Amino acid sequence: MKRAFLAASLVLLVAGSAWTQDAKPNFSGTWNFDAAKSDFGPAPPPDSLVAVIDHKEPNVKITITQKSAMGELTNERVLTTDGKENVNKARTMVGDQEMKSTSRWDGKKLLTTAKMDMQGTPIVLIDSWELSDDGKVLTIAREIRTDQGDFATKIVYNKQ
Repeated sequence: MKRAFLAASLVLLVAGSAWTQDAKPNFSGTWNFDAAKSDFGPAPPPDSLVAVIDHKEPNVKITITQKSAMGELTNERVLTTDGKENVNKARTMVGDQEMKSTSRWDGKKLLTTAKMDMQGTPIVLIDSWELSDDGKVLTIAREIRTDQGDFATKIVYNKQ
């Protein structure tokens, strides 16, 4: 049960346009999650999940609003794609948590590793963001590592 609660709390942290020739993708836009194509692991999917992304390389501002039976949460994070450490506050169902992350490009995938502590439990989130060739589908694969075990999620967003 604690694992499912942690997973549900972490869904909100997720978070991200068209490809241009030989350029890194631009994740800017409003994105609605596709429940049928997403996999939330041990957590139930939210009722809705909307990501608003403003990507001006190397800065990526992400605002995510999640609605579920546990309520509504909105989070904002700012990342840089240059490998420098970013510090953000993450609102969760158990309160605000400090999250430190680094992001870098691996070809056309944006990889982010984030670390935080949730109620005494260290958590590592490893995200891989990828856009479809037509720029209309954003897939965020996430590996979640905790002392209680590791699991993976995949959130698929469609561009609004």
